[in-house]
Amino acid sequence: MKNPCACSEPQSCAMSSPLTRLSHITLQVSNPQKIITDLVAKYRFRVFAARGLDGVAPCQVALRNEKVVFVVNDSSSSALLYDAPDPLPSPNTACNISYEVEDVPGLCQQLVKNGCHLLVPPSQLHSDAGPVSYCVVKSILGNVRHTLLDRSRYMAAFLPGFQPIENKENDGSPASVTHIDHVTYACPRGTTPRVMEWYSRCLGFKHFPLREEEDPNQGVEISGPQIGLRLTSVECPGRAEVGKIVMAESLPQRGQNQIDQFLLHHKEGGIQHVGLLTPDIFRAARDLANNGVLFASQPTSYYNDPQKEAQILRAGFTPQQLLHFGILLDSCTKFQAQKDEGQKILLQVFAEPLFSKDSFYLELIERRGAQGFGEGNIRALWHSMQDMMDDLSQKVHEEAVTQ
Repeated sequence: MKNPCACSEPQSCAMSSPLTRLSHITLQVSNPQKIITDLVAKYRFRVFAARGLDGVAPCQVALRNEKVVFVVNDSSSSALLYDAPDPLPSPNTACNISYEVEDVPGLCQQLVKNGCHLLVPPSQLHSDAGPVSYCVVKSILGNVRHTLLDRSRYMAAFLPGFQPIENKENDGSPASVTHIDHVTYACPRGTTPRVMEWYSRCLGFKHFPLREEEDPNQGVEISGPQIGLRLTSVECPGRAEVGKIVMAESLPQRGQNQIDQFLLHHKEGGIQHVGLLTPDIFRAARDLANNGVLFASQPTSYYNDPQKEAQILRAGFTPQQLLHFGILLDSCTKFQAQKDEGQKILLQVFAEPLFSKDSFYLELIERRGAQGFGEGNIRALWHSMQDMMDDLSQKVHEEAVTQ
């Protein structure tokens, strides 16, 4: 049945975005302590607010690394603040992207008019630090929802109901990451235009072309040996702190790939990975690797290719620098570059899945004038992540055989 609110062209019903910035991303997990420990010990996050540490309220813990905030929720609880229970059979999932807005009641009225389902109606919580208004809206994709917050009159570190946690372990070293660059959705085949239309109509996102003259209904198809991928991206123009959303679909091909494997656990789609912007990807990768983070490696042939080697050298690096952590480099096209002069490059690397072999993971990304996503990097990242997941699958199989 056709959506009565759907538009024939994704941009024809676009609105000005009510979103001002991305607040946090929620991870709903069966073993909160393990994920919290990994984020602190491996990824240099710090716990700064929590509830439920007394064992009475549900466990919800907020962790920060600069402007990147994750909230870890206990998936067994149905009484969560600023969220709604997740019906997904898999207990481990990234499921809520929370945004700050200026007018929660007005936005909720507009969302309801657009046929959106509010999981939590407009609500307000107070503490001595002030009030916070919020609602939770279900997105059109899988188990993804959005908590929309107005905390403009709230003076404490996070949100009412959370106790601030003083952390004295900051060593004063430079930040590994600064904020969330993008969130990537894994979408079932053929659903991206409908997802784009919903985000345009309901939250004011606009198509961000990855190629010149790109059709927003078709996106960018990247195909070749062992790769079949369709990518489309949206953004809130002029609001970098909202971050981009990238929608990824697999194309029909032989065998399963990382998108299809993710959809085995998130059949209607979900959050596959989050890109964390870093000012220095080499230092960030070194620091995280020293803490035990594993990165998807690249074959030496990637760095030995004459064209790629020349590209790396022009950017002021050596192939050995990138090879050490599996970092990929792509030059940006004039179409995707900022107006200032100089070479525009993009540096990226994927970390191991945070929960299990087919699940959510983090990416480090450094932008030097490049605003888009290089096609060469996309191909290489796809292959490297596929190899990592195949290796993890083999290890799981071997462990099962030996038990």
